[in-house]
Amino acid sequence: MNKILAGLLGPLLLGACATSQAPDEALPWDAAVVRGTLSNGLEYRLVRDASQANRLDLRLTVQAGSVDEEADQVGVAHLVEHLTFYSHGGDTDDLRQRMTSLGWIQGRHFNAVTSYDRTQYLLSPPSGVKEAPQALEALSDLVFAMDYDAADLERERPVVIEEWRGGLGVAQRMNEQRIASQRAGSHYPAHRTIGNEGAIRKASVEALKRYQQRWYVPNNMILSVVGDFEPVELAKQIEQAFSAPLAGPLPGREQRELPLDDRLKVFRLQDPQSGSNQVALLFRLHEPDSRGTTRAAMRERLIDRMALSALTTSLRRQLPLDGVRSLTAQKTLIGEHSTVLGIAAGVDGQQHRRALQQLLGEIERLRQHGFTEAEMQHEREVIQKLGEKALAKDGSRDFQQWVEQLNNAAVQDKPVVAKHAAAQRYLEVLGSIDRDDLNQRLRRWLASRDRVLQLSAPGVTPLELPTVAEVERLQDSIAHTALAAPKQQAAESTSKPLAELVMPALPAPGSMVKRRSFAEEKVEHWSLGNGDRLVWLRANAEGGRWSLQADSTAGYNLADRPVWRTQMTTQLATQSTPAGISAEALDAWRKARKVTLGVEQKPQRLQLSLGVTPGEGALADLLQSYRLSQVNVRIDPAAFSEAREELLKRLQSRPDDVREREASSMRRLMYGRDSWQAPDAAALRALDAAALDGDWQRLSAAPVTYYLMADIEPEALEQAVLAHLANIPRGKALNPAAASQKPGRRSESLAIALEPRAVFQASSFSEQPWSPQAAARVAALRDLASLQLKQRLRGEAAGVYRLKFDSELNPDTGRIESRLSFTCDPARVDELWALAQDALDKLPGAVSAEWVKGERAELARQESKRRDDPATQQRRLVLSERHWGDPRYLSSQARLPEGLNSGALKAMAGQLFPRANQVQLRLLPSPAAQDQAL
Repeated sequence: MNKILAGLLGPLLLGACATSQAPDEALPWDAAVVRGTLSNGLEYRLVRDASQANRLDLRLTVQAGSVDEEADQVGVAHLVEHLTFYSHGGDTDDLRQRMTSLGWIQGRHFNAVTSYDRTQYLLSPPSGVKEAPQALEALSDLVFAMDYDAADLERERPVVIEEWRGGLGVAQRMNEQRIASQRAGSHYPAHRTIGNEGAIRKASVEALKRYQQRWYVPNNMILSVVGDFEPVELAKQIEQAFSAPLAGPLPGREQRELPLDDRLKVFRLQDPQSGSNQVALLFRLHEPDSRGTTRAAMRERLIDRMALSALTTSLRRQLPLDGVRSLTAQKTLIGEHSTVLGIAAGVDGQQHRRALQQLLGEIERLRQHGFTEAEMQHEREVIQKLGEKALAKDGSRDFQQWVEQLNNAAVQDKPVVAKHAAAQRYLEVLGSIDRDDLNQRLRRWLASRDRVLQLSAPGVTPLELPTVAEVERLQDSIAHTALAAPKQQAAESTSKPLAELVMPALPAPGSMVKRRSFAEEKVEHWSLGNGDRLVWLRANAEGGRWSLQADSTAGYNLADRPVWRTQMTTQLATQSTPAGISAEALDAWRKARKVTLGVEQKPQRLQLSLGVTPGEGALADLLQSYRLSQVNVRIDPAAFSEAREELLKRLQSRPDDVREREASSMRRLMYGRDSWQAPDAAALRALDAAALDGDWQRLSAAPVTYYLMADIEPEALEQAVLAHLANIPRGKALNPAAASQKPGRRSESLAIALEPRAVFQASSFSEQPWSPQAAARVAALRDLASLQLKQRLRGEAAGVYRLKFDSELNPDTGRIESRLSFTCDPARVDELWALAQDALDKLPGAVSAEWVKGERAELARQESKRRDDPATQQRRLVLSERHWGDPRYLSSQARLPEGLNSGALKAMAGQLFPRANQVQLRLLPSPAAQDQAL
């Protein structure tokens, strides 16, 4: 399934208008793709990409998934994906054992995934092309051997049940309701990819093999390979590995389409833990003409894109009635030719009837009036700009893009075409599309009699559904009313000349009091007269841009302000402007100058990140943009009132959230208190914009360290820094507290979950001064610990599927901070935690010479890329400066792999999850959930 968000239909590569009388043939495949088909029907697509020496990525797509199951085969497609790894293919060991013995790691070097209509097996062997024969043999045995047995199924069944259990929750429950309503009458609702607990427990090995024999035939498979190989040689290896199995008859695929009717169907979408509050009307259709790469198909696709974009823009322009928050549109593709257009209204409180009335009214308004010529021309201009931009770019693809393109081609059954060829074809059809085409498309969508009305309300809020007759009477009444044309876009204020944006006059330039150079790292330190510091790396940032990062101590974890208030202050202030400058004008100025601004606030730090494309005046634009976020900024009272009202509405409609209670309990266990509590309504009502103004003046006065990446002449930089930065008034540094776990052991259990599962969380820490080498060791040990835990809890105990272990050396706290979480059967939570504890205790013994050698080689490979990656270099510069006050990390990073040695790793392994500082939280089923499970 491909979801088209409002205004998007994948990348459109377009250019100037043109027409062509050439025959309407499908575009050819990109010449870089070597294609072939074996005598048994298996297709392969190969792309040689030597940009990453020896790397190899293989993906075998079986064009069958859960929607292809028979009525008595629920969950079987996914079970087959699991059981294929128990196949032997004539070997003593099963495939998982064979791949593991080669040093391949599940999740990193081999994996598999099942969806409604596809099953994929993914291999990326660590030794790359050298292991191509083993990889192809493994893929062939995975899909064709079929020699797993009932005992294998019994071993894997608990793991799949835990995968099902791990996916339970409010998101899963709401998604099931959406699928059941959106695809009512089809095969999809009864055939979730994971199946259900009853089906998993009852599935037989005979049912699995019957499904596999039906769909796992070579003429229903596509092999996609990207890597540093010789295509002719690899094609021979593919022939050798895959040619023996015979082709088989393929059943029809009508179950993948939506069966249409002429009825309106009304559904409630509601869950005690969901905050969704919406009314949506879905139009279901069959639209087969837009698939493919002929001119006709691409023209249809372009009309779809333009009509959907115009529809979405028009809906957003309409003024919502009281009780209605917003109007949006979205389109979904299902199967080969089924589509669903959804138009939705967000609801305030319990105003669902009012929202339905406006929703139907806006739909009828569009049906009566359609799109204007101005709207059509706007869409054309947007496409034209996209085309010009696309045609100006290089048409080549990098390694990852080739992997993604071949994967999409296999999953969506479409060719990979050359970028410029696609651009030329879109160019040919754009000029033939006019306003009538868009209006006909819109009216065809809205004329569908197969409709679904979805209504949702937060938590257990009462929700009375209208009857079909009531909805159709309201719709008929509106249809017989002459409605005014949709509101059109007002003249754009951003189109006025940029000269009309009057910048505040700059004060006298500031001063520089000290300068220090680090020649080896190409870094300079400038100490400014106002107390700020500039750390300048003379190299351009990612994409050749200039980058400015401004760090201060204005974090949100202040002793005298609640977290929510400090975060609200920062969000509103960074969206506000100095007196005399409108937010719209400043936003237009930044867009015209191509200046970006991002904000991230952490417990101890506020970070503003800016970027600009080099050019005349770009440096002044970059620094001025930062200055305008700091000096004389006043929070807009209207924006404050809007934000406060939105928060109050959320507080009133928020359901009793199990997840929030769980997170709050874990924070109390770790930190001794929950500093993340939401605001209460009284505190919000008592707040005003002036109070937040005062908060921001305090935050913005904290001295700043700037990290600049720009290859620019020092004289020009100095002049700009003194003019724009060195004269910003500063005050005292703030002293926000670190979010640090308290020492000691603590545990708690909460029996409040709605699902029949346990969620176990544990956290621990140990003191460890930060250094790059120590951080690299922690990262390596994190992966080793994760493997050991999965082996014990999943491989041996078959007790978990979802398990996450994370560990990092936090440079702010000087601690190794580790977290473990997994979901399981509530009856086994203590048993599995004991196994996990034992695996973590024994981690030093798992540090073998062979493992260390492999980790050092992998780190060396990764570092060869990171040293050329501007974003990584900027992060390392910041880390180095914060820790040492100089850029030495940049000149020493080449020696990072040397830090991975057995002695140091064994010693640190014992510090990864010490018992002395462990806190544990068990989220268990509520009594009602336990009764339901029984």
